Amino acid sequence: MPKSTRALRLPVHLVLLVVLATLIPLMTITSAEAAPPQPNTPKFGKAIEGYSAYEGNTICDPVDRPGAVKLADLIRATYGADESIGIARNACYTTSEHNDGRALDWMVDSTTKAGKAKADAFLSWLLATDENGNKNAMARRLGIMYIIFNRRIWRAYGDTGWGSYSGTNPHTDHIHISLGYDGSTGRTSFWTGKPLGKPCLNGSLTTTAPRVQTDPMRYVSVTPNRLASTESGAGMLNGPCRLFQSSGRRVDVQVAGRGPVPGKGVSAVALNVAMRRPNWTAGLTAGPAGGDIPPVRRISAVQNQISSASMVLPVGADGKVSFFTDFGASDLAVSVVGYYVNPDAPLSLRRKIAADGGDEFDAVRPKRLANLSLRASGDAKVAVAGAAGTDPASSSASLSLTVAPGQGRGSIYAYPAGSNRLRIPVLTYGRGATTVQTSVPVGRDGAVIIANEGSGGRDVAVDIAGAYEPAALNGGHSLALRAAPKTVVDTGSNLQLSNLGEGTIKDFSVGDAVARDADGVLLQVTARRATTAGKLTFWRLGASRPGTTDLSITPGQTVTGTVVVGLGSHRMVRVLNSGAKGVDVRITVLGSFR
Repeated sequence: MPKSTRALRLPVHLVLLVVLATLIPLMTITSAEAAPPQPNTPKFGKAIEGYSAYEGNTICDPVDRPGAVKLADLIRATYGADESIGIARNACYTTSEHNDGRALDWMVDSTTKAGKAKADAFLSWLLATDENGNKNAMARRLGIMYIIFNRRIWRAYGDTGWGSYSGTNPHTDHIHISLGYDGSTGRTSFWTGKPLGKPCLNGSLTTTAPRVQTDPMRYVSVTPNRLASTESGAGMLNGPCRLFQSSGRRVDVQVAGRGPVPGKGVSAVALNVAMRRPNWTAGLTAGPAGGDIPPVRRISAVQNQISSASMVLPVGADGKVSFFTDFGASDLAVSVVGYYVNPDAPLSLRRKIAADGGDEFDAVRPKRLANLSLRASGDAKVAVAGAAGTDPASSSASLSLTVAPGQGRGSIYAYPAGSNRLRIPVLTYGRGATTVQTSVPVGRDGAVIIANEGSGGRDVAVDIAGAYEPAALNGGHSLALRAAPKTVVDTGSNLQLSNLGEGTIKDFSVGDAVARDADGVLLQVTARRATTAGKLTFWRLGASRPGTTDLSITPGQTVTGTVVVGLGSHRMVRVLNSGAKGVDVRITVLGSFR
């Protein structure tokens, strides 16, 4: 055998070492490539959401919710853009979170090795304990309510963990994930890094039921002042929190003795209130603290949006007012723009009111003051005091602001000229027309500022319905609230009016809901179930029809608003429906001017 050949011979043990050294890296690479990935996990602190409660499907509204869309995008970013994932579906003959856009079906097959491995990798990531000791951390941070896969179900509520699933669909070819209302917002801590607030806590109230002042009250306009915010924790008992819907849940806000409001002698307050980014479509009711929940919707809000309204509320137990939501959870912001003084207020306060003249409301025939074209971040000054028959010394005006239809979303602010902008908008808008009637203090020059903050410019119409002017002048009237709001029209139950068809004018009576000498009425109006957009206009029977808008109606949504209308001796009101088909209207008397 040649020397060269003999030189190539190696001992057997060295040959084996060479082979193993070659194969081990290859085996490691192959194993790593075969292991399914897990989603990228942001860095979190220890604070985390609790487990999602069971919030089952109750409505048919098959729209993909933001949180479900984000979760689907996360899965595709991890496992490939071609992953098949379905969210909303119109199958409302069954009960499923797909029917309201909160459920995902990710088509991953448990009967294949690769599919099972991929599903296990994702589910183990969702339910793992994090470095801070938080169990099921990612499921909680995503707001997941339950998971079904391969004949098993994991529940966040009740007995948390996996159990057997015996439904008709074994879910062997896909993972089903249902999100709670918080998870559906896309605002849980997985996406924002900040856990959503816990329920607000309130101190105990005195046991004496509040007495609503039904005698006429003088009004004092003040520079808008923030009283409470659940987001920042201002005015809250235990810092940042949220208003939750459930038995006994409420947010109490101290109004007497706060900011510009006196501690004694105040019967009611005029507020600007905003529901901020609720986790579901919801309504807000409000009333004096310690009293029954009033059955009158004051604000209607849409998931993740901000909805605002002006309202006059009687002051209840311990100088507080209370707010309740009828669904889900929401943040709340409250600012005061004025207050009403008791006829039997302390002498010092009555002397102050007498010295200042006090304010009484003077209703005028509704009139258009301005048509504004506001830029995306623009504002305009509108002269108010002295316009449309109001007195130049008026301290505050009742204005209707109507945003024309357009693209994008935004907010409208109204505040006295010469003062800082109030942080709560008086109106928030989407693509459709939106109207709000609000009380706005005027500046020293008798003007207000109307400002837009949105994704684009919008046209805004400004109408006036009346003003608060010094009581020494003739023609003014004081507000008298009802002890309890009274509904006088409900087309859904044929109360006084059976319908308010598109293009029709109807008359209704406020009857004994107001005093015989009432010169005006304060109404809360709710419109729902319309199939087309439209508007409602109210005016005193016997007067000419105004060219103004009191409430804009959006198809498929519940819309609420406060309306001030003049009255004659017959105590009749006329209403026009322009454009809204199939709308149900409910009208409630809150008080009257006399």
